[in-house]
Amino acid sequence: MKTTRAARERRRRLATTITVASLVSGIVGLATQLPASSHDTLLPDASMTPQARLTAAAPSLKSLLQDYVKRRDGAASVAVFDGVADKLLVIHPSYRGRTASIVKADILETLLHRTHGHLTHSERVMATAMIEHSDNDAATDLYAYDGGAAGVKAYNDGVGLAHTSPKVDWGLTKTSAPDQVLLVRELLHHNKELTNKARHFQRHLMLNVEADQRWGISAGVPDDAVVGNKNGWVPVHRDHERWAVNSIGWVRGEGKRYEIAVLTQHNASEHYGIHTIEHIAGLVWSHMTVDEDTTS
Repeated sequence: MKTTRAARERRRRLATTITVASLVSGIVGLATQLPASSHDTLLPDASMTPQARLTAAAPSLKSLLQDYVKRRDGAASVAVFDGVADKLLVIHPSYRGRTASIVKADILETLLHRTHGHLTHSERVMATAMIEHSDNDAATDLYAYDGGAAGVKAYNDGVGLAHTSPKVDWGLTKTSAPDQVLLVRELLHHNKELTNKARHFQRHLMLNVEADQRWGISAGVPDDAVVGNKNGWVPVHRDHERWAVNSIGWVRGEGKRYEIAVLTQHNASEHYGIHTIEHIAGLVWSHMTVDEDTTS
């Protein structure tokens, strides 16, 4: 039977209608089968502010530090006390490394505790050389004044340093990053171990270390920020002359305030350790909480 042109046109329109209806039905069915997380990915919450969306999408400081430390050679540990958020962040809390010259901050705190902040002229001269210029002979003499490893350990026990073990050779003392943050915080807050005069004296020295020793935790920080630091670096004979490189101190600026310790060990070179610490320091500065009351 011969099909008329009009009949063929009716069949074409019917087929088109059926195809469109089937397609719409399929899309609706697929959407209802998607899990909630897929809906969230495809359709961001329109109620979120642009800043909230950025914060939600950005990786946390902890994840950034963990990823970086995992990818580098050697060992590293980080502790940061965010004074604005009142929180301590630690990467590799069980790690303990050689102090090298950062122990000089501990040596001076011990001396200031023993003398109640009343140093002789000679002790003040040696303390200045030890902190500002990292003079090893001055450190050895003051360590002896402290009573050596036993004297420093007694002070550390009073402060609450549970993972620091002073050695006869002061540079080989072992410590943890959280212990070093606790030690730094003794200089910044009223406490029963150090007088205000003692704390002011040591802070002054750490704020004025010589220019070529102001690397480390100061990296990535604006020029007008306040940074007190003590660094340590030494090739460890028992570690096949690989380097222990460390940096401790505090930072204040742009509404941020925090204490930080970065310990690294098994570094192929001093430069590699310094680069590690400074990369970490930059990440920390950029992610610290801002006190809006001080910036408004």
